[in-house]
Amino acid sequence: MTAATSVNNDIYNNISARQIIIPFVWLTFFLNGMVIKEPAPCDLFMMGFIIIIPLCGFARFTRLHILFLVLWMIVLSFGLVAAVTHEFYTISLRHMLISGYLAVFSVVLAAYLTKNPLHHFGIIWNGYMCGAIIASVVAIIGYFDLIPGTYELLTKYGRARGTFKDPNVFGPYLVPAFLYCLHHLLSHSLKKGFFSLLLMSVFLFGILMCFSRGAWLLFLVASSLYIGIFFIMAPNNRQRMRTVFLCVASLFVFLGVVAGALQSSKVQKLWDVRASLNQDYDVGDQGRFAGHKKAMNIILEKPIGIGALYFGYFYHHELPHNLYLSMYLSTGWIGGTVFLFLILATLLLGGLILFRRSPWAHYHAITYCSFVGLAIESYIIDSDHWRLLYILMGLIWGAYAAAQIEDRAHKVGK
Repeated sequence: MTAATSVNNDIYNNISARQIIIPFVWLTFFLNGMVIKEPAPCDLFMMGFIIIIPLCGFARFTRLHILFLVLWMIVLSFGLVAAVTHEFYTISLRHMLISGYLAVFSVVLAAYLTKNPLHHFGIIWNGYMCGAIIASVVAIIGYFDLIPGTYELLTKYGRARGTFKDPNVFGPYLVPAFLYCLHHLLSHSLKKGFFSLLLMSVFLFGILMCFSRGAWLLFLVASSLYIGIFFIMAPNNRQRMRTVFLCVASLFVFLGVVAGALQSSKVQKLWDVRASLNQDYDVGDQGRFAGHKKAMNIILEKPIGIGALYFGYFYHHELPHNLYLSMYLSTGWIGGTVFLFLILATLLLGGLILFRRSPWAHYHAITYCSFVGLAIESYIIDSDHWRLLYILMGLIWGAYAAAQIEDRAHKVGK
C-alpha cells in the first residue's frame, strides 16, 4: 500500500469527512433534477465530484476503470481532431470539452460506486429520487397553472418540462425514478407499497405530459424489462404470481391516470399530434429520417468526421436526432466505432451481473434497464450531452468492477 493510498483510506474512514462528502454526493444527484439553464448548478457539483471524491479516498480505481477512461479519451481525441478541421472550430471544440468533463465524471462515478456499492448506490438513488419528485410536482403545478403564471415558465410548446429546459430530457429523467418505486412496490407489502404506487402515478403523469415519444419508448422498454427481470429473480411461484397481480393492478391505476388526463381538451389535442409516427418533422426532405440518411452519406465521405454540431449548421437545418450518427459525425470512423463499442460493452458488462444475487442487485437492475431503454431511445434523439447517459454508464461500469472485487474476495475467503 502506498503512502497516498494510506492517507486516502484514513480520510475515507474519518467520520467528519464522511459527514461532509455524503451530503455533497447527495446534492450532486439531487441537483441533476434541476437543469433549467446551462451550465446548471449540478455542473459545479459534478466538477467538484471529479476532484474531491478521488482526493478524499472515496473512489477505488481498477484496471476496468482505466479501460473505461482510455476508451473515452480515444473518442474525445478523435472528436478534437475532427473539430479543428473546420474554420468554425470553436463551436465543436466547446462541445467536445463538455463531453470530456461528462466522460471523466462518469469514470470517477464508477470508481466511487466500486468503493462501497451498497452504501454509495443508496446515497446516489436517494438524491436522485428527491430531485425527481420535485421535478414531477413542479411540472404538474406548471402544466395546470396551479400557481398563476407557472404555465409559461414550466412548459415548452404546451409540453411539461418541470425543472428542465427541454421536455425531451425531463421525461427520460423520470423513468429510473419510476423503476425505483416499481421495485419497492413489488418487493414490499401493499400497505408499504401504497406510497410508491402514488409516486409512480406522479412520475407517469410527468412522463406522459412531456409528450416525448422517446421518453414513452424508454418508459415501455425499461419498465417491461425490469418486470421481466423481477419475475425471473423471484424466489418462488407465489412471489411471481404476486408480481403479476401487482403489475396488472398498477396497469389499471395508470390507465386511469391516462384517461383522466385525456379528459382535458388541451391534453387530448396534443396527444393526438404527438402519438402520431408520421409527423411533418419526421418525414419529407427536411424531416428527421431524411436527416438520418444525409448524415450516413456524410459519414461515408468523411472518415475523420466533420466535427460536433456542424451537421446542424452547414448540412441540415437540425442535428441528426440519432446519438450514434452524431458521434460518427463528431469523431469520425474510429471515434464513432469506439463509442459504439462503449455502449455495447456497457450493455454486456451490465448484463453479465444482472442476475447476480447481492444486496445491491436491485439498484443495478434499475440502472441497467434504464440504460437499455436510453440506448434504444438514442436512435431517435441526440443524447450525447444528457447527464443521465453518463450517470447510468458510470454506475454500470462501477457495479461490474465491484462484482469482480467481491468475487475475488469470496474465492480468497474459501
